[in-house]
Amino acid sequence: MIVLAVAVLVTFAGGLWFISHHKKEETPVIPNHKANGNGLPPKPEERWKYIKELENRQVTVPSPTEPSAGGEIKSQTQLTDEQRQLLEQMQADMRQQPTQLNEVPWNEQTPAQRQQTLQRQQQAQQQQQQLQRQQQQLQQQRQQQLQQQRQQELQQQAARQQQQQAAPITREPAKPQESAKAKTEEKASTQRWMVQCGSFKGTDQAESVRAGLAFEGFESRITTGGGWNRVVIGPFKDRSSADSTVKRLHSSGHSSCIPLALP
Repeated sequence: MIVLAVAVLVTFAGGLWFISHHKKEETPVIPNHKANGNGLPPKPEERWKYIKELENRQVTVPSPTEPSAGGEIKSQTQLTDEQRQLLEQMQADMRQQPTQLNEVPWNEQTPAQRQQTLQRQQQAQQQQQQLQRQQQQLQQQRQQQLQQQRQQELQQQAARQQQQQAAPITREPAKPQESAKAKTEEKASTQRWMVQCGSFKGTDQAESVRAGLAFEGFESRITTGGGWNRVVIGPFKDRSSADSTVKRLHSSGHSSCIPLALP
């Protein structure tokens, strides 16, 4: 095994020595430079010569063919005849100075111009007079409104003063007052009352109301007169009894019942 390893090492070393001493010398190959698509000349061998050619080289920039390209149109051979005429006309118009129109004095105006001027002046005067008349009318209307308001205020003030004045007090004899009071008390003591819970043209409605009152515990009757059917409760000897009955009826849901004095 050791002998085999030594033989391999010797063979490998001999191969390296043979390759290193019998290697061919490589000749430098200069590539053939061709002109690129950008128009630059091939790279010269000398450095300063290449720089000098670049400095002396004239670069041509194509001029724009449209006005919107951002520059002036330098080559007119690319334009048609109509475009060239239009361009020349535009340039001539741009070189011309704008004409200023001066006002024509009155003495130099024609009769038609003078008539137009007079008409304009008359129209302006008429408009001014109309505005003045409108302003005067508005002022008159305002003054009339103020006068009317003042008159109304004066009338209201006079009416208030008349109301504030005390009316004359008339004293009646004491005896007639006492006698009238006694009569009213006597009449009130003898006055009789009843409670009416509806007045109907038809008897069916009156009977239904009477049945509802009977269901609630109120005794009622139907009286007819003048073509009307009235549902009444009573009579009562005084107003307080009638009022208490009305309160109980309202609490039971019969809100149409009212007290009435009997003749």
